[in-house]
Amino acid sequence: MTIRTRLTLRFTGLVSAILALTFASIYGFCWYYITSDFNNRLDRKAHTYGELFLRQQMEPQLLRRMNQLRKDQLPDQKIMIYDARNTPVFTTNDAIRLGLPARELDEIRRQKRRDFRWHRYYVSGARYDLPGGTYVVVASARNVYGDQFLLYMLWTFGSLFLAIVGIVAFAGRLYAGDALRPMQDIEEQLSDIFPRTLHERLPVSRENDEISRLSTTINRLLDRLEESFRLQRMFVANVSHELKNPLTQINSQLEVSLLNRREPEAYQQTIRSVLEDVGNLSTLTRELLQLSQVTEADAAGLLTDSVRLDEIVWDVREEVSGINTRYDVTVDLGELPDDFDQLTILGNTSLLRTAIKNLTENACKFSSDGRALLSVEFREDAVCVSVQNDGDPIPANDLPYIFEPFYRARQTADVRGYGVGLPLVKQIIRLHQGQLTVTSAEGEPTVFQVKLPRRQAL
Repeated sequence: MTIRTRLTLRFTGLVSAILALTFASIYGFCWYYITSDFNNRLDRKAHTYGELFLRQQMEPQLLRRMNQLRKDQLPDQKIMIYDARNTPVFTTNDAIRLGLPARELDEIRRQKRRDFRWHRYYVSGARYDLPGGTYVVVASARNVYGDQFLLYMLWTFGSLFLAIVGIVAFAGRLYAGDALRPMQDIEEQLSDIFPRTLHERLPVSRENDEISRLSTTINRLLDRLEESFRLQRMFVANVSHELKNPLTQINSQLEVSLLNRREPEAYQQTIRSVLEDVGNLSTLTRELLQLSQVTEADAAGLLTDSVRLDEIVWDVREEVSGINTRYDVTVDLGELPDDFDQLTILGNTSLLRTAIKNLTENACKFSSDGRALLSVEFREDAVCVSVQNDGDPIPANDLPYIFEPFYRARQTADVRGYGVGLPLVKQIIRLHQGQLTVTSAEGEPTVFQVKLPRRQAL
C-alpha cells in the first residue's frame, strides 16, 4: 500500500469518525428530546385521568365523553386503569388492543412511575395508592410525527455522511498527492543520478520544511558518495600504478636473466633485486590490508582496550629509534595528572600505536636532522598527542590532500613510501572519534596533533 493511499485512508477515517460522532450526537439529542417530550405528555394525561377517575370519582361515561371532546388527542391514544388484580376498571378507545402483560404492570407498581415502548406505542404508567387498593394508570399513544421526523433525520444524516465521506476521500487523495509530489520529484531526480552524474544535487526550497531538510540530507549523502567514488577511482588508479612498477621490474629482471647464461653472482644479484621488489609488494599489500580493515562499522568490536597513552608514547619512541640510527625521538609528557585515570582512554592499543608510530616515523623521516618531538597533554576530557619536527614545511597546496590514499607531495617524491600511512592514521583517529590536525608554515615547525576523547571503559 502506497503512502498516498495510507494517508487518504487515515484522513478519511479521521473525518468520518468525527462526522459520525457529530451526527450521532445530534440524532441522540433530538431522539432524547422528542421521546422525553412525548413521554411527559403521556404522563400528564395518565395523571389527569387518574386524578379524575380515582380521586374525584368521576363517572366513566362522563370521562369517556370528555375524552372524545378534547382537541389535544394524541394519535391512537388509549387510557387504561387497572385495579390491584390487574383487571381493567376503565378504558378508552376500545378499538385499540394494547395487550400489556401482567409483568409490565407489576414493574410499574414497583417503580411507581415508568415510561417504556410497547410494540409501536409509547407507554407511560403511574401507580396510585388509595384506601381501596393500589391502581395503575396507563396512557399510551403513537408518536407518529416524532418517529417520522427521526426517520427523516436518520436518512438525511446517512446520506450526508456518505456524500461527505466520498468528498473527503476524493479531496484527501488529491491533497495527499499534492503533498507527496515533492517526494516523487526527488525519486525521479535520484533515479537519474548515476556515478558519472554524482555532481548533480537536489533543489532545496527556501522554506524550512520537512522536504527541504530531507533534500539537504540527501545532498549531504550525495556529497559523501561523490567523495567516496572519487577516492575509489583515485585509489584504484594509484594501486594499479604502485603495483605495476615493481611487477614490471621483476618481469624485466627475470627476462634479462634468461636471455643469456650468466655467472652465479649475476643470478644472485638478480634474485636479491627481485626479493627486494617482492618485499616492497608485501609491504604495500600489508598497508593496504591494514587500511581496509580499519572501518567505523567494526568500532564496537575494536575499541575494547583501556589504553595508557604514556606507555604507548614510550613504546613508539623505542620502535622508531630502532628503525634508523639517525632518528632521534624526544618525549615530553608535560605535567602528569594526579588521577591516573586521565592517562587512560578506551580504544585499541595496536591501532593507536600504529597511528602514533606512523606520525613519529614521518616526522623523523622528513626532519632536517632526523629529530622529532613527541609531546602529550592530559586534559580532563581528552588526551592530546603532538608530533613535531623542523623539516621543510608542507606546501599549502598539498595540505588538503595529504590524508588521501597514495597522494605524494612533490617534496616526498624521492622518499621511499606509498602514501598510505597518513590515510591510515586519519582512519584510526576517526575510528576513535578523535580529531587529527596539521599546521605547517615557512619558518615554523610542522605539527601533527591528535586529540582523543577520554571515555570510561564499559
